[in-house]
Amino acid sequence: MAKPRSEVPGPPSTATEPVDPVLRHLAGAEAEYLDRMGEWSRDRDALDGALSELGRVREDNVALGARLGEKEQALAAERVEAERQRERAERLAELLKDIHRALFDGNVYELILRACLTISGATRGVYVTWRRERERPRVRAAVDVDGYPEAPPSEHLVALCRRVLDENRTLVCNEDGDLDGLPAPRDEGERFRNCVAAPVMLLRDFDGIVIAADKEGGFEEDDIRALLSVGDQSAVAVRNVHLERELQRAYISTVTMLADAVEAKDPYTHGHCEMASRHARLIARRMGLDDYERSVVCYAALLHDVGKIGVSDGVLNKPGPLLPEERELMRAHVRVGYELLRNVPALQSIADVVLHHHEWYDGTGYPDGLSGEQIPVAARIVSAVDAYSAMVTRRSYKEAYTEEHARQELRRCAGSQFDPQVVESFLEVLDWPEAADADDDWDSECGVLPGFTHVRELRDLIS
Repeated sequence: MAKPRSEVPGPPSTATEPVDPVLRHLAGAEAEYLDRMGEWSRDRDALDGALSELGRVREDNVALGARLGEKEQALAAERVEAERQRERAERLAELLKDIHRALFDGNVYELILRACLTISGATRGVYVTWRRERERPRVRAAVDVDGYPEAPPSEHLVALCRRVLDENRTLVCNEDGDLDGLPAPRDEGERFRNCVAAPVMLLRDFDGIVIAADKEGGFEEDDIRALLSVGDQSAVAVRNVHLERELQRAYISTVTMLADAVEAKDPYTHGHCEMASRHARLIARRMGLDDYERSVVCYAALLHDVGKIGVSDGVLNKPGPLLPEERELMRAHVRVGYELLRNVPALQSIADVVLHHHEWYDGTGYPDGLSGEQIPVAARIVSAVDAYSAMVTRRSYKEAYTEEHARQELRRCAGSQFDPQVVESFLEVLDWPEAADADDDWDSECGVLPGFTHVRELRDLIS
């Protein structure tokens, strides 16, 4: 039996073995897949970088947008504030023009107050003068505060003004407790939601306090500055008013000297014309007469007896009843006064009132027997104040009557001697504090002379 050969591996074959096409294709696909995976990985890394950069850009854009939004809001706020300041400046300019027009109308206090309210945005307020040497506060003007300016200031207003004086600063009250410690308001009209009380300096002198109240949203620092600037600018108008008053005084000095001469002839009438003028001015205001008519009334009452310069002392100062001839001489004073004044251009309208201030409402007066509405309204007012003043002062032919007796006489003669409407207004005016104010304050004077036509033309040009 033959012995089997051992199976020993031989050397590797050098012959090329055939490759499976499928394997070759798979190997190529694998290589291509790996290449694509590399490209995709590189693209993904690039995309991640781009997305990250885009995120940073987006964040930067958001931040930039926020900054731009803030700047736009700031610019919009600045534009709104600039427009508000422009409107405020225009309003202030127009208001100051109105204040300067007070040279012709004599209502400086009210115009200053209204300027303060408009420029600060307040809706109500009062102007209180409190000159230190007088120590007596007076409400000179009021807007939407009941009872003023006719009534004297309440304890609440006085205490509020005194706090401004004592602390020597502008007082801002935006919170409910800011007015604690003051007396209670007199009525609802004095209950302010908020207010600012600012001292007013006119011509470098302290003049009083402006109280501006009830502003929507409360008062701010620039409101206070605006209020103080109004006072500074108003000083020029006040100075102009003083100069205008001096001009008028010089113009009528010769006429008033005649009135003074009458008082020198009849010592019992001292102060009579001033009292009549003050009462007449207040009645004209109460009856709602315009500024021109108020001026006519005031000056006519001041000069109504100027014709007595032509009446002899014996008749003027006679202690007993006048004889018929003497009565006719006394009655002639209205025509003498008329002739004295009618040739003065600025006083022609006053001359007519002087002529007719002794007409009776029922037609039984003199010199022309006019009645009712035929009598100029200014003459009807002067008639009542002349009679009242004569009753409450001592005369050569009688002692002074009491004020109550004089009031009763006014009521009794309403409809016969006096215009009933004038009497009604007069009786109300007599209870005003101003009716007893006999100081020399320029604001209590008569305003521009009615005949200053060239001044009125100047006013029209300014308007």
